[in-house]
Amino acid sequence: MIRFANWYFLLLIPPVIVAFILLARYRKSALGFSSVSILARRGAKKLKISWIGRCLVVLGLTAAIIALARPQRHDAVGTVDQSGIDIAVVLDVSLSMQSVDFTPNRLETAKKTIDDFVSQRPQDRMALVVFKATAHTVIPLTLDHNVIKEALANVNDDSVQEDGTAIGLALAVALNRLKDSEAASRVIILVTDGDNNAGAINPYTAAEMAKELGIKIYAIGVGSDITIIPYEGLNGTIEYERYEGGINDALLEQIAETTGGNYYRAKDPRALTNIFSEIDSLEKTEFDQGVVHYYTEYAWTFIKIALLLLLAGICLDRYVFVRIP
Repeated sequence: MIRFANWYFLLLIPPVIVAFILLARYRKSALGFSSVSILARRGAKKLKISWIGRCLVVLGLTAAIIALARPQRHDAVGTVDQSGIDIAVVLDVSLSMQSVDFTPNRLETAKKTIDDFVSQRPQDRMALVVFKATAHTVIPLTLDHNVIKEALANVNDDSVQEDGTAIGLALAVALNRLKDSEAASRVIILVTDGDNNAGAINPYTAAEMAKELGIKIYAIGVGSDITIIPYEGLNGTIEYERYEGGINDALLEQIAETTGGNYYRAKDPRALTNIFSEIDSLEKTEFDQGVVHYYTEYAWTFIKIALLLLLAGICLDRYVFVRIP
């Protein structure tokens, strides 16, 4: 079935035809002849069909108007899957994430686990935020997961200069990325190994903001009970600084629970992998079946017809047939 998407343009056709008829009827001759037979005897053999050019021009304008009305043929009705989750991954890159209690260290293990998680969510938009004492967005929300993976691979302890752990500020940056999202579900995954000790935004305040916006936070504490930081000794050898604790479990748990999310503690790489698998199962993408109609457009066909008719009509009217208004 043929329909016109912009049918109201068809109302222009009658005025165009009437205008051409009136112009043809009232146009005055540039030269006066007592009889057109004089021209006929002089070789003007095409007098009787001189109106063809003008008719072609009218037909060309009509075809152009039809093109503006967008004629379409309805071909089929189908369904389309619509994804419903936007996810912001917030990754701590502070010095303590270099701890070698994970192999090769906490940061590299977290990056590998996040990379696998991204691969399992092809239908979801994702953003990447990194932080130390300050935080910034590496990649805003995108469906291009290759871009996320490339950026993640390049993340290191130099991605943010000033050391520290600004959890509240990092969450605020992630909230800024998600607040205007129209996705059915919005999630922040916070990966850190420390306590909030920098930044002007209180993490509890950030959690309350997330709750108000309907954004859920999953917090993951990465690291065993002992942090082991390698450093270069005086003789050039690698030495290790060890200290206990570092992760504020109570803080991260309250942040997550405030927003309806969960807090997890990953004391080894296997636990971290299992945690991301659990988050993946909890936040399954819900698909809405949207109805879509498929049409074949004929506007371009009518544009070509209009151009051909207008060109032919103008050439015939101006250069082939004798014009006697």
